[in-house]
Amino acid sequence: MKMTVDRNVTLRMARAAQIRIPDDQVGHMMDSINDILDFCALVGDLDCAGVPDFTWKMKRLAPRRPDVAHEWPDRDEFKAAAPTTDGDFFRVPKINAEE
Repeated sequence: MKMTVDRNVTLRMARAAQIRIPDDQVGHMMDSINDILDFCALVGDLDCAGVPDFTWKMKRLAPRRPDVAHEWPDRDEFKAAAPTTDGDFFRVPKINAEE
């Protein structure tokens, strides 16, 4: 089954992803999404009968370190290097604020 998106769906997807698309670029974005969906449909139509499932054969797992909390002995020096702090917290600029 072939899927396609129209202008409204493209704008809803952009809004959900918090992406601002200029009006003159919506058509290009819609075409790009439809190209991706067309390619996915082609891959979905491949006959994979008899193709073995992919498995990763590792003889041993990667070494893991113990998950242990550590105190920062120079915490005040670390905080002093931050551009802005608020008590024990770092202040960072908002990145998804409405303009």
